Amino acid sequence: MAIVGRLALVGVSSLLALGVAEIGYRARTARDETPDGDDGGWRDRYRHMNETIYRASSIDGLVYEPTPGVSVDMEYGAAGFDAAGMRDDEEHALTPDPSRTRVAIVGDSIVWSEFLPLWDSLPERVEESLGRERFEVLPFGVSGYDTTQEAIWYEHAARPFQPAIVVVVWCMNDFVIMSGPFERFATGRDREEKDAQDAWLEEVAPVRRETIDWVGQEREEAATFRVLAHAENLYERWRFERDYVDEYLLAFAEPSRRERASRAIARLGGAIREDHARGLFVISPVLEQWDHYRWQALHDFVAEEAERAGFTVLDLREALAGRDPETLRIGGDNLHYGRTGTRTVAAEIAEAVGSLSPSR
Repeated sequence: MAIVGRLALVGVSSLLALGVAEIGYRARTARDETPDGDDGGWRDRYRHMNETIYRASSIDGLVYEPTPGVSVDMEYGAAGFDAAGMRDDEEHALTPDPSRTRVAIVGDSIVWSEFLPLWDSLPERVEESLGRERFEVLPFGVSGYDTTQEAIWYEHAARPFQPAIVVVVWCMNDFVIMSGPFERFATGRDREEKDAQDAWLEEVAPVRRETIDWVGQEREEAATFRVLAHAENLYERWRFERDYVDEYLLAFAEPSRRERASRAIARLGGAIREDHARGLFVISPVLEQWDHYRWQALHDFVAEEAERAGFTVLDLREALAGRDPETLRIGGDNLHYGRTGTRTVAAEIAEAVGSLSPSR
């Protein structure tokens, strides 16, 4: 009977401990939820933003483009574009000020600076680091664009402003068609291409970095004891990391996607040379542990293509290797920079731009 009593005591104690852990875990996760209590409110606001500040494009090769002079209020401040398609509150004449070196920054949501206020955006921080009295930075970032679309947007929107230096920020997702504004404005053949890509990714890698957290969240929400489900998720994450694969690596392995990237980089480099400007090609890394970095082949390929196209190359992985990626990125996002990361990257870009400045 004594043994039974002790076993019963151990069982009750374990259940109590599990209950306390469960209460603590639920309390902590509740604090981490969005202000609306779930992500539905955030997604609705984000969808509304895309539908408002972008529009279907009539430019060949673009599905969508910025809506001139339109903005919406987001939790981080105003989000939108000026009349020239820049995320900026400063007016820029087409003819450059001869006392300032004009720099155009082209890219996707990293340049547009998703989730950051305008004053903390990457182009603003670059201009601050360079010195506003000597440099003028024009922000031509458009969320979701890859290098092909960035080349078109440079020719259409940035070229008329006659920049002396053009900075192109390459993101690791440039090998794939992204969502966001694309989902709202894609029609016909564009949507078929995106659906085919997504079906292919689902077939070759049904659980990837961008889905494993969602799968784990669903498991936790359905579990009686979320703390145990969370422990299972940690194990699944460990097993996943052991045999890692993601959409960037999968897309890079496809010859057609590498060829598309090569053509786009060559087109952009050629356009910049035609305009007698200097080009800086910035490779933005995946913000994960540097000791087991899996994407170096992508960096090497893109750097070689950019150098062939006449760019000076700045690989941010080399510049950021001594810093903890967690301190650079925003939330759980392994591509986008938070405030600290943006300022760090801006300083690196400014130093490289300064070395290309015609005044030096």
